[in-house]
Amino acid sequence: MTSDGGDPLLLLTLATVLLAAALALGRLRPRWPLWLHLAWRVASFAVLTILVQRLLVSPISPQYGPVGSGRYLWEHVVEAGWWLFAARVGVTCVRFLVVLEHRPRETQMVSDLVAGGIYLATLLAIVNFVFAVPIAGLLATSGVIAIVLGLASQNTLADVFSGIAVGVERPYKAGDIIWVEGNIEGHVVQVTWRSTHIATFQNTVAIVPNSVMAKARLINRSLPEPARGDAIEIRLDAAAPPDQCIMTLLAAARAALLPLAVPAPSVACTALGGDGASYEVSYSVASSALLESARSELLTQIHRHLRHAGIALAVVGVGSPGRVPVPTPTDILEHSDLFGMLEGASRQLLAERFEPLWLQAGEALFREGETPQYLFLVAAGVVEITRADATGPQIIHRMSPGESLGAIGLITGAQYRATATALTPVKVFRQDKAALAAAVAAAPTLLAGLEALAERGRAVLERDTAAHHQRPEEPEELRFRLRNFLKLLNAS
Repeated sequence: MTSDGGDPLLLLTLATVLLAAALALGRLRPRWPLWLHLAWRVASFAVLTILVQRLLVSPISPQYGPVGSGRYLWEHVVEAGWWLFAARVGVTCVRFLVVLEHRPRETQMVSDLVAGGIYLATLLAIVNFVFAVPIAGLLATSGVIAIVLGLASQNTLADVFSGIAVGVERPYKAGDIIWVEGNIEGHVVQVTWRSTHIATFQNTVAIVPNSVMAKARLINRSLPEPARGDAIEIRLDAAAPPDQCIMTLLAAARAALLPLAVPAPSVACTALGGDGASYEVSYSVASSALLESARSELLTQIHRHLRHAGIALAVVGVGSPGRVPVPTPTDILEHSDLFGMLEGASRQLLAERFEPLWLQAGEALFREGETPQYLFLVAAGVVEITRADATGPQIIHRMSPGESLGAIGLITGAQYRATATALTPVKVFRQDKAALAAAVAAAPTLLAGLEALAERGRAVLERDTAAHHQRPEEPEELRFRLRNFLKLLNAS
């Protein structure tokens, strides 16, 4: 029967077509924005409700046609479709609220749980209102089954509900860097119903049950910001003056490029003992992903600076391991990537003509565009190499003890392409053209070594200028400068 005497077959046909259209458009337009899906379903559901009311008087208390007829079965199908469509509209509303609140991906589990509850309630409503089957006994039976299943799968359920708690509380989200008790650290890839997936810095994926995540101690490295602080403890010779150790370690920390300049690295003496003194070098990096690389770079710089300062590492149970020999200009030249190719006698001649020079932080060894006058060997401290561009000085390199600068410019006469400034108190050895000429006069074979050295330096300069989009000097132009300089040395 119908509430207003309309044609039942026409109403059934319209309701069926509307249900089919709603289902088909949901499949054919999966890329519709969620708000458009919601608007379409609400409008369709309103029209369907009007049709069902005119056909069955009320979707809650339907009045079907003659029992046993095809229309009777058809009306049951339409009534069941109305309840399912109502459930779809309710689920879409929940999804839409999640999107409006900008919830993270893992919070989708909460909406999935609500959707599951809506569909379960809809199934029970269909059984009760559409087919007029009492559900009291069904609920009692399902309760017993639920208890049995819950006891059998309590671990899985603990993971599921812990995952829901994580989604609601939001202690972390996909993309965050977290540390989990048990020495697990890395990026959160995703949070599923059962577990949290963490991509570790060892290029592996740790899958941790949500129940474990809920009980374990967590540290979110991405909050309140991704910058990460760390510290390295170093034990040094107890006989070494603490002031000198702190200055040397601080210079090593400032020589590293990966640690952040703000907050600046710091060094503190944390303990004194008969077999060594402990120092803590604190620093920060932009993100935890850089932590391992920054630590390696910092340890390398610490080793280099301690060696050139003559400070030994402490040995457990030993009062003093003795001072480390401070490298001389001869030692620096021998271990230099640039001057190591020279013969031993030639290196010795060069080393004898270096003179020491001390600079305070902020003083310049030379500036971009100046004509080279000296060859420098860094003996202590940090020298920062910068190049000016449209945005201001750009850091090219930070030179530590044992490195040399100005050699190619001095030999070829090419102007400095960068500025060298003392970043910390610095000690350098320097040698001018006159001293170099005296060394060549004493050992003419040094000419061949200097020419090979300049050729090697030319290749380095070409790579550097290409990296900064500058025009490299032609090989013949550089050779011409080199040979003119060598002739002047030879003539002198």
